[in-house]
Formats: sequence, structure tokens, C-alpha cells
Amino acid sequence: MQAFRRLLAGLLSLATFQGLTVKAQTELSVFSSTGRAAATTFVTDYQAIGINPANLGWKWRFEGKHLALGLLEGTYSVHSDALTRDDMRERVLNTDFRFTQAEKEEAGRIFANAGAKANADLMALGLCYANEKVGGIAFQVRDRAQVLTHMGPRMAELVFEGYRSNYFDLLVLATGDTVANYADMSPDSLAMVVLGVATQPQLLGRVLNGSNVGMTWYREFNFSYGRHLVRNDRFELHAGIGLKYLLGIGIVDIRAERDDVNGFSSLSSDFQIDYQQGDRMPGARLTGGKLAFPKAVGNGFGLDLGLSALIAGSWKIGAAVTNLGAINWTGNVYTANDGNLVELATAGLENYNFINGIEDFATNSGLLEWERGQRRRVPLASVARAGFGKVFGDRGEIGADVILPLNDEAGSLESPVMGVGGDVRPFRWIQFSAGLMTGGGQPMKLPAGITFIAGNGTYEAGFASRDVITFFTQRNPTVSLSMGFLRFRF
Repeated sequence: MQAFRRLLAGLLSLATFQGLTVKAQTELSVFSSTGRAAATTFVTDYQAIGINPANLGWKWRFEGKHLALGLLEGTYSVHSDALTRDDMRERVLNTDFRFTQAEKEEAGRIFANAGAKANADLMALGLCYANEKVGGIAFQVRDRAQVLTHMGPRMAELVFEGYRSNYFDLLVLATGDTVANYADMSPDSLAMVVLGVATQPQLLGRVLNGSNVGMTWYREFNFSYGRHLVRNDRFELHAGIGLKYLLGIGIVDIRAERDDVNGFSSLSSDFQIDYQQGDRMPGARLTGGKLAFPKAVGNGFGLDLGLSALIAGSWKIGAAVTNLGAINWTGNVYTANDGNLVELATAGLENYNFINGIEDFATNSGLLEWERGQRRRVPLASVARAGFGKVFGDRGEIGADVILPLNDEAGSLESPVMGVGGDVRPFRWIQFSAGLMTGGGQPMKLPAGITFIAGNGTYEAGFASRDVITFFTQRNPTVSLSMGFLRFRF
């Protein structure tokens, strides 16, 4: 049988393109919005793409500017509800760390009904032209990648303990002898084990129940337009639309629910997955050229729609529905079916390095059987959002957002997200941002950021964190960075 964990190897190995192993980001690659927890009524020019295209029709705060250009803006984050901040620093970032057998058992317990999430959102190019008569016309090229792992109790045990899990009652030694799997086995005896065998095997759907693994990576080319419908001294109403062409680079969606397991995969040949062995080919790596020009295995179209209003020159209201559409995955399509888990030939993870560790975990006999499948149409992770805000001249702005997931496709928010925050500009050359965010299947977060402004908006640069609470507490750490240093207006 081909390995479920072998596909995990491909999945988590592909994450090395940014060194990451979450669900959808609410502010995408907009570094100036990450720090305030709200974006719907704040974003303008090309940064409004994918959030609220109606904002393209707004007047810019900087007089005499009509063209905005941005390069290489990105937001990245990693979150785990199982690990502590110290675990992240001492056991995840420390590549020399190795589990003892007791620590493997502990890791299996803390990851039961828990997991890790990460995303990377990189905008390679953003361009917008706007004036009061025409409105705003914008174009953007963006890569979006998300990875999610959530382990049920038995899966967490198998991932970390391997054949030492009490699911296997027999152990096969390198000598060919078979012995009972018992506690407190000596290190010398453990070193001889090559295989665990279950004499009363269960269906994988039951073994992995409550577990899911999801990954998406696609590139979008988005053309958006926004313009005022009504404009007078007291009221402005704007509408916008975004049309995007999508290139699918990879997707994995594995779900074990109600004692049943299903899997779907379509990965670019650039990942160099050996589908017969279920492992990455020797020496495989994602080079810079492959990252810049990956071979697609799917394509599709998407749509964004938005409305925004400005009342009395200072009150803002916005609403949008984004990421409507789907990708047709046609290359390297594989599906997985249920079956009995009889044996396992790995000792489990040696540390929290899920990328290399799962790859090692995936080199022997496996769990699920993967078969060549047919093309599949997968809807995008669509969301609806609404925002409200207040502008205080050039000195600052506050606002609140509510973002609702419209489906549960790979990359979707787990639950609604609510955020409130704002910007303060004590001087024309600097902006401080802060906010409060909750929902999305994660604990409350306190984002913060700083943006430097030069030449009356001609140049902007800044960075932000999605959660500064991580620096002061142990539980539910979120390591994140949002940055942009090549943003210009002319």
C-alpha cells in the first residue's frame, strides 16, 4: 500500500519553499494592514485587490499622486495550538533537538486534537492608476499558500511514536523474530525493531478519525476596477469588481471524519514526487527558478465584488465578497481510499521538524493507498466581509471588520473573524498601527505594525506582526512577519 504519510512527506516538504509548514489570511499580503487587524475600509490602490475592490475609486490621501507601484510585499505566519513559545524556540527552531521515548509519548499527547497551521502570501507586483473621473484600475500578481495539519488522538500517537504505539501488539526485529510490544523495552531491543504489526487491525477512517491535512498553493493574476456611483459633498458610494485568472501549483486535502477517510492530491511536477514510491525523488528541491515559474497542474477563474461608502467625509462603510470561483485540477491527480492499518515501519518523528521528520516517517510501508484519479473542480476559499471606520483627517483612522467563511474548502477560515484597530500618524513620515483580533479557530491576537512614509507618500516601507502577545505568553504562539519595502506612488 502507498503511504498516507508519504503524501504528507510531499506536502510538508513542499513547504520548504518558504521554510514553513494556516488558513486564509484576512489582510493578504498588505503589510500596512496586518498590524491593525482590520482592512475592509482602510486599503486603497492595488492593496485593495482581493479585499474590497470598491476602494479603488477612493481619493488618495496624498494629493497629486495617481500611480501606485509595489514589489515583493509579503505576509507569513506559523501557529500551533499544541506547542508553547519555548517549544518553538528550543525544540522547533533548534534542529539539533531529539526526542527521548518519553518525550515522543508526551508530544503525541499534546498534539492530540491539535496541530499546526501556516501560510505565505507574496505579492510579486502590484500596480494601480486612479483619478477622480476614471476611478481606479489595478493589476496584481500574487502567490497564496496555506498548510494545515490537525491530528486526532490516534494519528498524533502514530506520528510521534510510530510502531511503539500500543495500536501494534507485535514488533518484528531485524533478525526476523517477532516479539510482543511492551512498555519499558530496552534501548538495545528497540534498536532492533523494524516493523510494528496489529493483529486486530482497524479501518484507517477510525484510526485517523478527527484528523485532517490541507494544503493549497496557487498564483493569481487579478485585474480590478473601482469607481464612484454617487459623489457629492455629503455622501459617496463606490463599487468595484475584480477578475482573476488562477494557476494551480498544488493542493492536498485529506480528511478523516465520522470513521471515514478521503484524500485528494494534485501537485506540480516541480515538487518531484515519485508517485509510485510516494516519496520525493533523491535530491529534489524547489529552486529559485521553479519558485518564480512553477509548472501548473490546474487553472481557473475567480471573482471579487465590493461596495464602499463615505459619509460626511469621515465615516466609512464597506462590504465585499471575495474569492468566488474554482480551480480545475488536471495534472498528477490522485485520490485515496480507506483500508485497514495492519503494519507500520517507522519509529516516528525524532523531533518537531515536520518537514524532514515526516519525510523520514514516509519512506517505508504505509497507510493509505493512492490511485490515479480524474480531474477535479475545487471551489476557492470564499469569504464575505464587512467593515466600518472613522477617519480623523491626516492624523489617523480607526475601524472594525467582520469576515465570514462561505465554505470549508482547503484554505478557508475555520470560523468567523472579528477585528478592530487603527492607525495613528503623529508625524507625516511615520504611521503606527495596532488592533485586536479574534476568531478563525485561533485565540485572541494583538497585532501591531509600523510604516515609514517619505516624500508625501512617494515611498513607503514597513513591517508588522500578527500577534505581539506571543512575545509575552507561552500558549498558542503565532510567529509572523509582514513586510514591504518597495511601495511607491507617483
